Amino acid sequence: MKRPNPQQQFRSRGMHKRGMKRDDRVKGAFFKLLKDGNSSMRSSTDAARFVQGMVSFQSKVELLGLLDDDRNFGSKRIKEVLTFLEGIDEVNEILIPILSCIVNDDTNRPLYKRPRNRLVAIINGIPGLYSMLNESDILAAMPVYSAKVIVTFLETTVMTLVEARASDDIKKLVMSLKARQVEGVDKLCSLLLLETQKSAQGLSEHSSIAGGNDVACWVSDMVIPGDRHDNDFKNFRDIQLVPTQAEMSCQISPWLPLASHENAFIENKEMRMLDTNFRLLREDAVSTMKTNITEERKVWKNSRLVGVNCGFEDGKRGVQPLSFLVQLDSSYAGKSINWERSRMLPHEGVIALCNHADKSINRLGTITIRNFREKGRWLCNPLGPVIGVTFHNSDDLYTSIQEVIDNIPVLAKAGKGDVNIGYQSLQGDKKKEWQHLETLFVSYNMVEASDSFFSYRPVLEALRDFSSVPLSKELAFLEPSLERPSYIPSKVLMPKTKAFNGFECDLDNWSLAKVMASTSLDESQAEAVYHALTSRVALIQGPPGTGKTFLGSLIAQMIRDNTDESILCVCYTNHALDQFLEHLCDNGEEKIVRIGGRSKSEKLQRFNLRDLARTKAPLHHDARRRMGAVFAKLKQCHERIEELKEGFRQTIKWNSPNGGVASVLEVESPLIYRHFMTVDSVDGFEIIGKDNKQVSAGAMFNMWVKGAFCPEYLIPYIELEDENDKDALLTFWELSVSKRNELFHEWRRSIFEDTHERFKEEIITFEELRAEKEAINREQDLQILLDARVIGATTNGAAKYREILGEKSPGVVIVEEAGEVLEPHVLAALTEGSGSTKETKHLILIGDHLQLRPKVESYKLSAASRSGYNFDYSLFERMVGSKFPSTMLNVQHRMRPYISDFIRTQTYPALVDHPSTLTFADVKGVNKNVAFIHHEHKERGGGKGSGETKTKSNDEEAVMCVEIVRYLLLQGYKHDQITILTPYVGQVLKLINVLRLRIRDVSVYVSELDQQAILDNVLTNQGNDNESLIGSDSQKERAIRCSSIDNFQGEESDIIVISLVRSNARGDIGFLKEEQRVNVLLSRARIGLYMVGNAKTLTQSTKGGHVWNPILEKLRQDSSVLEGFPTVCQLHPEDAAIEMKKTEHFRELCPNGGCTRPCDSRLECGHACPMACHPTDRKHLIAHKNCIEKCRRIPPNCAFNHPCNQLCNQDCGKCETAVAPAELSCGHVLKNPKCFEVHNKEAIFERSKKCNESIEHTFSECGHKCRTTCGNSKKAAPICPGICNKAMDCGHSCTSSCAKCKGDHSCKKRCERALLCSHVCNKECHGNSPCPPCKNKCSNRCIHSKCEKKCSSKCSTCTHDCDWQCEHKGRCPLVCGAPCVRMPCNKRCARKLSCGHQCPSLCGEECPDNANVDEDPIIVLPCGHHYNITTLDGVFDMSQAYTIDSTGNFTTVKPLLRSDDVKPKCCPDCRAVVHSVGRYGRLLHFLRLRFLERKHVMAIGLSIKACAYKLSKDGINDTGLVIIKEKILTILKEIKVGPTQLVFEACGGNGQVEVPKPPTKTLIQALQLLGQTYSRLIKESKDINHDQAVQICLEVIEICDDTLSFRLGAEMRLFLAKLHMRWGPGVEEDVTLLLDHILANADSVTCSHLIQEATHLMDQNDGKIKNRYFTNANDGSNEDDVLALEAMMFDEFLE
Repeated sequence: MKRPNPQQQFRSRGMHKRGMKRDDRVKGAFFKLLKDGNSSMRSSTDAARFVQGMVSFQSKVELLGLLDDDRNFGSKRIKEVLTFLEGIDEVNEILIPILSCIVNDDTNRPLYKRPRNRLVAIINGIPGLYSMLNESDILAAMPVYSAKVIVTFLETTVMTLVEARASDDIKKLVMSLKARQVEGVDKLCSLLLLETQKSAQGLSEHSSIAGGNDVACWVSDMVIPGDRHDNDFKNFRDIQLVPTQAEMSCQISPWLPLASHENAFIENKEMRMLDTNFRLLREDAVSTMKTNITEERKVWKNSRLVGVNCGFEDGKRGVQPLSFLVQLDSSYAGKSINWERSRMLPHEGVIALCNHADKSINRLGTITIRNFREKGRWLCNPLGPVIGVTFHNSDDLYTSIQEVIDNIPVLAKAGKGDVNIGYQSLQGDKKKEWQHLETLFVSYNMVEASDSFFSYRPVLEALRDFSSVPLSKELAFLEPSLERPSYIPSKVLMPKTKAFNGFECDLDNWSLAKVMASTSLDESQAEAVYHALTSRVALIQGPPGTGKTFLGSLIAQMIRDNTDESILCVCYTNHALDQFLEHLCDNGEEKIVRIGGRSKSEKLQRFNLRDLARTKAPLHHDARRRMGAVFAKLKQCHERIEELKEGFRQTIKWNSPNGGVASVLEVESPLIYRHFMTVDSVDGFEIIGKDNKQVSAGAMFNMWVKGAFCPEYLIPYIELEDENDKDALLTFWELSVSKRNELFHEWRRSIFEDTHERFKEEIITFEELRAEKEAINREQDLQILLDARVIGATTNGAAKYREILGEKSPGVVIVEEAGEVLEPHVLAALTEGSGSTKETKHLILIGDHLQLRPKVESYKLSAASRSGYNFDYSLFERMVGSKFPSTMLNVQHRMRPYISDFIRTQTYPALVDHPSTLTFADVKGVNKNVAFIHHEHKERGGGKGSGETKTKSNDEEAVMCVEIVRYLLLQGYKHDQITILTPYVGQVLKLINVLRLRIRDVSVYVSELDQQAILDNVLTNQGNDNESLIGSDSQKERAIRCSSIDNFQGEESDIIVISLVRSNARGDIGFLKEEQRVNVLLSRARIGLYMVGNAKTLTQSTKGGHVWNPILEKLRQDSSVLEGFPTVCQLHPEDAAIEMKKTEHFRELCPNGGCTRPCDSRLECGHACPMACHPTDRKHLIAHKNCIEKCRRIPPNCAFNHPCNQLCNQDCGKCETAVAPAELSCGHVLKNPKCFEVHNKEAIFERSKKCNESIEHTFSECGHKCRTTCGNSKKAAPICPGICNKAMDCGHSCTSSCAKCKGDHSCKKRCERALLCSHVCNKECHGNSPCPPCKNKCSNRCIHSKCEKKCSSKCSTCTHDCDWQCEHKGRCPLVCGAPCVRMPCNKRCARKLSCGHQCPSLCGEECPDNANVDEDPIIVLPCGHHYNITTLDGVFDMSQAYTIDSTGNFTTVKPLLRSDDVKPKCCPDCRAVVHSVGRYGRLLHFLRLRFLERKHVMAIGLSIKACAYKLSKDGINDTGLVIIKEKILTILKEIKVGPTQLVFEACGGNGQVEVPKPPTKTLIQALQLLGQTYSRLIKESKDINHDQAVQICLEVIEICDDTLSFRLGAEMRLFLAKLHMRWGPGVEEDVTLLLDHILANADSVTCSHLIQEATHLMDQNDGKIKNRYFTNANDGSNEDDVLALEAMMFDEFLE
C-alpha cells in the first residue's frame, strides 16, 4: 500500500483550515448584517456576501429561524439584497440561492411552513421582481437549474398567496417558462388555471343544454364562476371557507360542476376533480346555512358584542383563538338550556349576526369558545350566556372591533361597570336612562347557521392544499395500473392462525384452488385478497353479511407482516373504525395509534394519540426552542392586547392622555369646540360656578354630557366669533340626551381611531402566532405517528391531521364502508408526493355502493333529486360505475336464507348463503321468522304547522313495536339480541319514550349519530325537557338498541323489529322509496325480521311501489302479511297461533309471554305458582323467590312452636311472638318480652346484658358518678355518659362526652384570641397552632376612605393631605396615612355647640353633637365613646411619640421605628379600632403602617412560596423558567416598595417619614430563587444567565454576611461553588475561598450536613478525589448535587 505524501497531507490540512476561516468570515459578515440594524448594504458585493452566508448554513431550518426572528433584520436584508438584481448574473448568484435556501424539502415540513410562507410573501411583494424575470434576455440565458428553482418557488407562492394567483406578471412568467418546457411548469399552469376548456369560453347565461332534465339550474351552471359576489372566484383556492355576508345575500345561484362535466371549464382532470369536490362539498355546507338563516330555525335575539377574549394562559398546551365575546339572553324561546347536554351553539359552529329591522345578514363568524364548565362565567353567566366568536373577513373584523369599542362604555354606564349586563336587570330609573343609550347600543338577532361546519372545514382545507391528486392515474383518469404496488413482494405469507396456517401466496403465480384448499377463505374472498394485493387502487364490493371488516383486517395484517409500509385505516364512523382496529388488536398488532377522542372501545384506550403524545413524546430540541420563542411572542402580544382593551374602558374626558374630546373637536368641529370655551376672566375677575370653582371647558363638557343646559349667566362669556353663532350655541345646548350620546360616540370613535387599527393588527398577529404554536404542538403527535404501523382515523380525523399524516406518509390507505364515504373525504385521507411527504402507494376501498349512499345536507346535490350533480355518489360507486376493475364478495354469513332472499332477488342475484345460515334456530314464541304486521294508523309530523316536527312519527306503531319487543324478551331473549329500526329519528324518540313507559327497568341505547339527529330535528325548539331520554346506556348488553336505518348500516342483530312509520292515503313513503335504504333495512337481521307498517301505502306508492311490491308479494305467498303479531305458546305448541291485532292483546292474551293458562307448577315452598303460563324461569327459581303466600314454617329455635308471621318469600328470622314477663339474671323483670329473648337460659343471660333499667354507677376509669343502664354497668368496660370537663392545654374545659373523649380531648369552643389586627379569631379552638388569616372586613379607614378588602388581604393607606389642623399649632404637612409630625394642641376648643355649651373637646379635634363637660376636656372616638384627655393620653402612651416637658406641653416628636408596639389601638369599652383622631394620629398612623407592612411581607412570602413550588416541579421547560424569573423580579420590586415607602413618596420624600428597611429574610429567599432560576437557564459557560446567577449569589452572600445569617450564607456559598464547578474550569481559587469561609465558621453555621458537603467539595477541589467536573464543561456531571441542594431550599420555602 502506497504511503501518503506528508507534504500533500500538510497542504490539504492547510486548505481545509483556510476554507474554515473563509466560511467563518462569510458567516461573520452575514451575522453582522443580520443582527445590526444600523449596518447598511452598500453594494452588490455586500449582497453577495449575505447570500453566501445564507448558503453556508448546512441546516436551512436554522437559517429560516434566524431570518424570521423579529429580533433580527432578516426580512429587511432580503428586501435590500433583491434590489441589486440587474441581470442574469445577479439572478443566478443572488436570487436563485435565496429561493433555494427558503423553499426546499426541509422547510416544507408543517413545523416550518408558516415562517417559510412569511418570507415567501416578502419576496413575492418585491416590486418589479417578476417584471424583471419576464425579460426575454434573462429567461433565455437562465440555466435549467435556475428555471427549476423558480418553478418550485412559484408553486409554493401560488399555493400560499391569493395575490400571487391573481398576478398577471406571474401568469406571464409561467407561460414563458412553459415555452421553455421547464420541468414542473405544467402543474403550475394547472394551478393557475391557464389551461381551460375551449368550450368554457362560449358558456353564458343564455346557453341551452341538451338533456336538461339532469341540470339543476342551467342558467347559473353555464356561467363560469366569478363576479357573482365577493367570494365567487374562478380558482377554488381563492374562495374563503366561511361564507361572506355578500355571498349569503346573493340571489344568483352559484356555479356548480355537473357530474357529466357538460359545464366544465378546467381541462386538467386532476384540477377539475379537486375543484368539483371542493365546490360541491362547500355548497353542501353553505346551502344548509342559507336555509337555516332564511327560515330562522335557531334564533337568539338581542345578541351583542361585549368584549374581546385573548385566550392566553401560561403553561397550557393550546391557546384559544382570539374571540369576540357575544352575550345572549338568559333563556331561549322562554326555556333555560342545559349547556352540558345541549348541542346548541357547538364549538366551531357558524353563526350569523342579522340586523333587527330587515333581518339582513350583517356578518358571519365561527364559535371558538363554548365553555359550560366555569360556574358564573361564559355559558353559565347568570346575566346571559357568553360565547367566543371569531370573524374571518377583514371588514367584519374591523366592524366588530368598532362595535366592542362602542358597546363597552354603553354597557358599563347602564350596568355600573358590568359589561355582561342583561336586559332583564334594567329596572326603575335605569330603564329611563337605557332608553337614551339604547339607540347607541348595537345588538343583533343571532342565527345558528350551521352546527356541523367543523366537520366540513378540515376536508375543505385539505382539498385546497392539494396541488395534485394522489394516485391520479387511477382516480382522476380512471386508468387501472397493470402492475402491483412496488412495495409488495411477489410472495406473501398469510397469518399463522388456524384459519390460514401461515400459507405462502405466490402473487406472480396465483392459484385460487391452492388458496381455498389451504385456508378458510371462499372463492370470492380469495379473489378479493389477490385483487387487493396486486392493484394500486383496489375496489372490493361486499354485500351485507359477507365479512368486509374481516377481509379488510386480513389484508391489513398481510401487508403489515410482509412489508415495512405503515397503514392508514379510514372509516366514516367511530363505531366502524373501532371494530376494524379491534380486529387488528386481537390479531396481535401493538403499534396502533387511534386518532380522535370519540372511541368507545376499552381495548383501544391505550392507543389513543392524545394520551400517547402526552405521556411518551416530549418535543424535540428544535421544536422546544421554537415553542419558547413563539410562546414569548404570544405573551407580549397578549399584553399589548390587554393594554389596548383597558384603554377602551377608560372614561373619555375633555382632556385625557389619549387626546380627549378637545383634541378631536378642535380639528374636526371648531364651532362645537368653541361652544365649550369660556373666557378666563372679565376685568380681572375669574368666572366661577358652583362650589366657587373656576368654570373650565372640561366642566362645561361634563355638564353637556350629563344632559344639563348651559347656565344663562355663562352664555355671555362663551367665546363666539359673531352673534350668529349664538343661535347655534343655544341649539347645541338644547340637544336631547340621545342626540348628545350620538355625537359623543362619534367623537369617541375618532379618539380611538389609531387604537382601532393597532388592535386589528395585534389580533391578526396573535392568530398567526397561535396557529404556529398549534403546528409546533402537532410535532409531539408526529413523534408518536412515526413509530406506528397502523393508524386509525375517521375521515374527519384524517383530514384534520393531514399535515402530520403527510410527514408520516403511510403508504397504504384502507377505507372501510367506502360506499358511504363522500369522495372528498377519501381524497383528504391520501398523501400527495411533495417535498418531505411521499405519495400514497396503495388505496384499498371496501364497501357496497348498493347500500346507503353518503349523506349530504342539500337534497339538490343528491342523485335522487335528478339535478345532475350526483354529489352523494361515493368515489367507490363512481369508479365501479365507470367499469374500473373490482371484485365482489358473494358468500353471506349473517342472515337465514329466507331473509337473504329479499336482497338476493332485488339486488344481489349472485349472493350465496353460507352453510352455517341453514342451521339458525326459529324465533321462539312466534310461528313466523319473518312477518309484516299491517295497520292503518295515520302518521304524524313533517308538516309546517305549529307544534309539528320536521320528521315523521307514528304513535300506535311505536306502541306495537314495543309490545313485540316485550313479548320477545319474555321468550328468553337478551336485550342486546333485539333492535328496533325505523327510517325517521322522530320515531326513534317516540320509541324511546314508549319503551321506558311500558317496560319496567329497561335501558335504551342510542348511537351518537342518532342522538345528534334527534337534537337537530326533533328537540331544536323544545328546550331540554326531553334531552335526558336520549342518553346512551353504558351497559349496552342490558339495553334495547333503538336506531334509525341510516345509522345502523354495517351493524346486525339477531332479531330486528322495524317501524316503517309511513301510513297515508297518498302513497307517499318518503325515504322508503330508495332501493339502497330498503336494502339496508332488510339485511340487518340474523334469525328474525318483523316489519310493522301500512302495506297499502307501500304498494300504492308511485315512486317506491316497484321496490315494495315484490317484497310484499313474497310475504303474501307465505301468508306472512298479517293483521297482528303471530304468537304461539312455547309450552303449549299444540294450541293455535294467536295474532295480537291490538297492543292491549299482548297483556291480556299472553301476559307473561306464554298463554293465559295458569302455570299450576308446585314451587319448592309447596305453594302453586300464581303466574300465568311463562316460557322463562322454567325451574321457577324466580317464582319461588317472589311467592307472597303466608309462611307455614315454625321459626328456628322457637321452643313454643309459634307460627311464622312472615310471607313465604321472606326469611322467618327470630320468633317475634310476645310472651309473659320474665326475670333477668340481674334481678330486674323484663316486661312484654318476645319469644326469642327468653326461650332458654342462654337467651335470658344474653338479654340481661342489655337490661335498660336505670341505676346509679361510679365509673372506675374516669371517676364520674352518674346514672346509666344496668346492662352498661355490667360491661367489662362500661361507657360513661357524663361530660369530660377535663382542663385542656388551650385553657378551656373539655365539653365532649366522657365516652367519646377517651383522653384525646378536642376543644369545640371558639378560639377568641385577639389577632394582630385587633379582631377576635372566630374559628374553633386550635390549641397552640397559629390563628388562620383574618376573614373580617379590614379596619383600615380614615375620614377620607376605607378599605373594602378582607383584613388578611394586602391593602394601601390613604395619600390625601392630612386634615389635622388648628389655629395654634397649624396644619400637619404630611399625607393622611403618614405618622403626624405636628405637635398636639392642649387648648380647649372655643366653638359653641348647637345646645349653647362650649365644645368639650380640644382644639383641632372633632366636636361632639351635644355635651356639657366643664371638667377635663374629652375626646370622642369614632365608635361614639368618649374619655377625658388624661385617660386617653395614658391609654395611648403619648410619651412614645412625643417629648413632653414639665408643663405637659409637647415639644418634639420621637422616632417610632424602635417601638415594639404592633397592634392597632382600640377603644377601652367596645374594642373597636381607633382611627381619625388627630391628637393620636402620629401613633395611630404608625401602627397602621406597621400592620400594613406586615401584611405586605406575608403576601410577598406567599408569592415566593408559589414560585418555589413551581420551580420544584419536574419537567419544567425554559418557557416556564422565564415566566418564573419575571415573577420573581416583580416580587423583588414589591419587596423594596412597601406601604411606608409609598407614603414616603406621597409626602414628597419628606425625611420626617421613617421608612423601615426591606425584610431581610424575604429578600434573601427571593434572591435565592432568582439565582436558582438563572442557573437552570444556563446553556453554556459565561453566558448571560450564568453571569446573572453568579451576581445574584454574591449579592445574597453579602446580605447574609451583613445580617449574620450564617446558615443561609453557607447554603448560597455551597450553591455558588457547585455552579462554578459545573460550568467552567479555572475557578478553583474562587471555590476554595467559598468553601474555606463555610468551614471557618462551622460553629456559627450549626448545620452538620452543610459542613460535610463543604468538606466533600473541598476534597474534590484539591484533587484528593478524581475530578469529574472539568472533563467536560457542559456534561452536567454534578447536576444531581445542584438539584439536591435546590430541593433542600425548596423544602424550607414550602414548610
